[in-house]
Amino acid sequence: MVDEKIADKIADKKDSDFQNAWLSKSITIPPATDAPGTVAKKMSPVQKSLEEIKQYAYEAFDKLDKNGNGFIETDELYSFLEDANTPMREKSFITFLVTNQAEIAQSCHEGGSDHEKGISRLDLEFYFKLIISKVS
Repeated sequence: MVDEKIADKIADKKDSDFQNAWLSKSITIPPATDAPGTVAKKMSPVQKSLEEIKQYAYEAFDKLDKNGNGFIETDELYSFLEDANTPMREKSFITFLVTNQAEIAQSCHEGGSDHEKGISRLDLEFYFKLIISKVS
């Protein structure tokens, strides 16, 4: 038999506390600097993954843009996916870029039909700002 006090506590628990539990589960990211007053930033696993993909895309942009035209194109992304020397973690990031390439490329209209060429640096910046703000 369940104690009435315990049953009342369980009944008082709101379902909303459990909604999107995987999004609300926080991961503490240590601050980049040890400056006084700097607070650790808490992120959900989804936010953390998106931040990692964003960071990779920013840092690897020049490497991914093999022809140096300022855009990461589909064939350039696939060449890294097919390369046996590309680490699996990088392949997962590149797969995200391939899967979302159209949305990323259309994030920022730099004028003309440049979004048809591929993903630009501005596209990455606008896309990740938007998507990360949606999961925050």
